[in-house]
Amino acid sequence: MLICVYLFLVFSCSYSLATEKRFSGDSPDKSSNNPFMWMMIKQLDRTETRLNKVHSLSHQNHVAINNIKGMLEKDEVKENKSKVQSLEDCCKKQKTQITSLESNVSTQKKECRSIEKKVTSLLNGFQKKMKNMQYEIDKLKKNEVWLGLNDIQTEGQWKWVSDNTGISFNYWLSLEPNGGRGENCLHYCKENCHRNAYGWNDFQCGSQKGFVCEKQL
Repeated sequence: MLICVYLFLVFSCSYSLATEKRFSGDSPDKSSNNPFMWMMIKQLDRTETRLNKVHSLSHQNHVAINNIKGMLEKDEVKENKSKVQSLEDCCKKQKTQITSLESNVSTQKKECRSIEKKVTSLLNGFQKKMKNMQYEIDKLKKNEVWLGLNDIQTEGQWKWVSDNTGISFNYWLSLEPNGGRGENCLHYCKENCHRNAYGWNDFQCGSQKGFVCEKQL
């Protein structure tokens, strides 16, 4: 809108100059003494000042938006690093292995002991554990595995089967856990849970699934 006003004033000023010159025959210097011309020039100056202020404000808003976006991205990276660190702290004393067999939760520990020398090692670096596990699950065509966590003793208090300790981190899928007392064991899944990425899900403990074994380093 301000640009339109600016253009209108420029046109009016030019037209007025041409009119003065044509009818009076005065020089440009004499026409500058016309009060109307001075008013038009001042109006043009004010309009230009307003346009400059609008441009400056637009630039400031753009910078502010970029700053906010940068802060949000830094917060997201910080949160992801915190999750990875929690995973590392949990796994520093354990070596995780996955099998191509299937079992229910009640026989999982015995199966792990019996095939310990045949399982595939996943842990070359703690930070890569989750990605390695996803790769092995896909390679073995299991789609889902038991992870050795349950809340059988107390609903909502998830503990590791290996040492009965609680969890200091989690990778629950959205809206999980949601099975109540009917689903007390945790498995790691993607397609079978109708998701696009792997995560934790509570399920019935008697189901046959692949499983993960753990042993001390």
